[in-house]
Amino acid sequence: MSRTCDLCGKHTSFGNTVSKSYNHVRRSWKPNLLKIKTEIGGTTVTLRICTQCLKSGFVTKKINVHPANKPVAAENEAK
Repeated sequence: MSRTCDLCGKHTSFGNTVSKSYNHVRRSWKPNLLKIKTEIGGTTVTLRICTQCLKSGFVTKKINVHPANKPVAAENEAK
């Protein structure tokens, strides 16, 4: 499984950690990826997207709400 965002293509980047004594140690920065279920073209698809794409609103999450899990406020508004 690759560590890349399906929308923007953000992936693992590499560089150096530099200490006060100027020692260089190789390290990597990984993107914050989430598995999100969304509906595209009428079908449910699971995507690996970064949190920035989710926050920007490029994708809307598909949420199944069961009747037992409905909030109380929603029931009061329906009456």
